[in-house]
Amino acid sequence: MKKASLLFISVILLSCSGQSQLFGKKKKNTVKTEKKKDKSKKIKDIVKSCKKHDGLFPIYQDTITGETYIEINKEQLNKEFIYFSYVENGIVEAGLFRGSYRSSRIFEVSKSFNRIEFSFPNTSFYFDTNNAISKSAEANINKSLFVSEKIEAKNDNAYLIKAKSLFLDENIARIKPNYPSSYKGFKLGSLSKDKSKVESIRNYPKNTDVRTQYVYENKGKGSRGSSATTDGRFITITYHHSILEVPQNDFKPRFDDPRVGYFMTQINDMTSESPTPYRDMIHRWNLVKKNPEQAISEPIEPITWWIENTTPLELRPIIKEGIETWNQAFEKAGFKNAVVVNIQPDDADWDAGDIRYNVLRWTSSPTPPFGGYGPSFVNPRTGQILGADIMLEYVYILGRMRQEEYFDIAGEQQIFAENDPHFCSAGAHMQHEVLFAKNAMKMADLTGIEKNAFLSQSLKRLVLHEVGHTLGLNHNMKGSSIQSLENIKNKKIIDEIGLCNSVMEYPSINFALDKTTQTKYYD
Repeated sequence: MKKASLLFISVILLSCSGQSQLFGKKKKNTVKTEKKKDKSKKIKDIVKSCKKHDGLFPIYQDTITGETYIEINKEQLNKEFIYFSYVENGIVEAGLFRGSYRSSRIFEVSKSFNRIEFSFPNTSFYFDTNNAISKSAEANINKSLFVSEKIEAKNDNAYLIKAKSLFLDENIARIKPNYPSSYKGFKLGSLSKDKSKVESIRNYPKNTDVRTQYVYENKGKGSRGSSATTDGRFITITYHHSILEVPQNDFKPRFDDPRVGYFMTQINDMTSESPTPYRDMIHRWNLVKKNPEQAISEPIEPITWWIENTTPLELRPIIKEGIETWNQAFEKAGFKNAVVVNIQPDDADWDAGDIRYNVLRWTSSPTPPFGGYGPSFVNPRTGQILGADIMLEYVYILGRMRQEEYFDIAGEQQIFAENDPHFCSAGAHMQHEVLFAKNAMKMADLTGIEKNAFLSQSLKRLVLHEVGHTLGLNHNMKGSSIQSLENIKNKKIIDEIGLCNSVMEYPSINFALDKTTQTKYYD
């Protein structure tokens, strides 16, 4: 009887339990599911202690820790931008010296789940869209994803991510040279993530500029270097990053003709049937006539040069004349005043590192690798030159002998030349000639006027050459073959034609010990 009662009670309890579960499920199904709340952080919450630098890509820097953030507008996703960088200050032995330009590249910004990604598309190939093979244009052509950063916060129109992986790591640009070995065994060392920092931020509507101090460490005794190396264990490289909008204009690429020496962007046509399927684009400025109906017209926007306020006063008129001489060539192409020259005021609110200005810059380095250096940067999609600088070394005009291994500069220059297509040794060669010519002048007892003529022709020639590089022109090593030895003594011929047929040559100085046969020292 007890067993039967217990069994009956158990059945009732199980039945009640089942009903309660059933009713519980029913009750649960009748309750409306609440919407998930958006728990993501807002941008304003993250940047409370930051200073905002508004511009193309707004950048925030924490005023306490120095942490930087970059804001990506939703409209900037899946769009192309141009990245360009250069060395603001460095050390010659590492191949990282002031004014050293790095290549310009196209990059894209995209969103993948909870991350913002930056990638370099491959711009070296062309596919004609009328050819069916263009549908496989991405086959075996690599796209480099160089940064993937977690979204820290967002608002209705933008995402916020940390900027460290862009501007403090070596992702967007390789700072440390990838040479097999640097000059004379010099080693830069390893990047210190604790000591490296964002030094300054300059933001504008069409470009974002970030200047970073990269500190490299050599553990132990350090690396050998020149007297410019204070302590080989700790080397600081100041590097300038620039992000630019892709120009929206009617600029039309002009394809390379191998008979004319231009810097160019190399592109292969993967749909061409030609055995030489090249669509290499020359580098040139976007000059457009203000009055296209006229044979000679001023441009809508001239190529404007600024002489840096570091330039010795006595040299400024010669430099200005050298730059403006290029207007003679542009007039043949139908442009008047295509090149304009200004002098940077001492109270200017911009410095020569601002990529919005094309500047002739002067330095007096301990061991300069050049007398002059004229690089430029371009839109990789079209070859349009977007900006340029010219670096001039004071040692060039002084003709001062280098204290350290003056006669062993070939190895130093070879490293730079092999790794930078824009590297120019013309100024270095001319500097040697200045030095020896000065000594020869003392022997020949030339007057002060002739000495000044020599120096002014020498400097003007250097400026002509380096400006030529910034206009896209490469070297011409046969330019001095135009005149015979007899002709270079004929003043009438030289005044009319010149010593060379190209200022892009590396000519030897025309120095006559017989003063009666002296014509021009340089073309």
